[in-house]
Amino acid sequence: MKKSKIIALALAMFTLMSLILTGCQSAAPTAAAKKKIVIGTGNAYKPYCFLDEKGNLTGFEIEVLKKINEKLPQYEFEFKTFDFNAILVSLETGKIDLAAHQFEVNPDRKNKFLFGDEGVTIYDLKLVVKEDRNDIKTLYDLAKISGTIEVGKASTNKTYVVDKWNKEHGNKLNLVFAASDTTITLQNLESGKTDAFVNIQRNVDDYRATYKAKIKTVGEPISYSNSYYLYRKDDPTGAQLKKDIDAVLKTMKEDGTLVQLSKQWLGGDYIPKK
Repeated sequence: MKKSKIIALALAMFTLMSLILTGCQSAAPTAAAKKKIVIGTGNAYKPYCFLDEKGNLTGFEIEVLKKINEKLPQYEFEFKTFDFNAILVSLETGKIDLAAHQFEVNPDRKNKFLFGDEGVTIYDLKLVVKEDRNDIKTLYDLAKISGTIEVGKASTNKTYVVDKWNKEHGNKLNLVFAASDTTITLQNLESGKTDAFVNIQRNVDDYRATYKAKIKTVGEPISYSNSYYLYRKDDPTGAQLKKDIDAVLKTMKEDGTLVQLSKQWLGGDYIPKK
């Protein structure tokens, strides 16, 4: 075979091998793009979701979700803040994929949204009164005197629970919505403008320490609940996201990560055990 033919054949083989290798490289799987998950939360609910002194969003809810994202590299979590009343509306209308603001279960919410199976924190509601007051232990005691009780904002579970009880017991309680400032809530109780308000034990402990408030919780909880993350109902993305996050939350409970974050941000172990 002539030398020129050998060279031509070699060049042809080289070109063919180059095309094959290029094709193989093109067919090789590339790293899948991360799916962006938009999380709706607040920025003024310390210590759960708030802006620090540098204006950065932080708090228990935020740091837990950041830890979860580390375990779910297929997702990229993005936080957007809203007024509390707008978070679930944003979830319902598709502006966000997950709602995180210490949400509790109630029938209205359950009809509209998909709740996670794993609770994030314990959220048992209790009556709160002045430290020197001993005539109120239950909602029944408050109803006997047609007392005034401060609940949450219109869309909160506090309002739902107390309003439901009130309707079932003759509407003897006077309900007022929570002030935007905790100091006003405490002042109203101290002055006698209200007889009680509703909150969780860890918040009351914080008010006693931070504001030197002379208050106490009384009686048994008026509702037993946990806080959960919420997702869109009848949405494949929400269902898969819920499954993935539930699995990580379960692991974080078992390995102590969630308890550690609770102690760091909330001052104690407020993690559901089931």
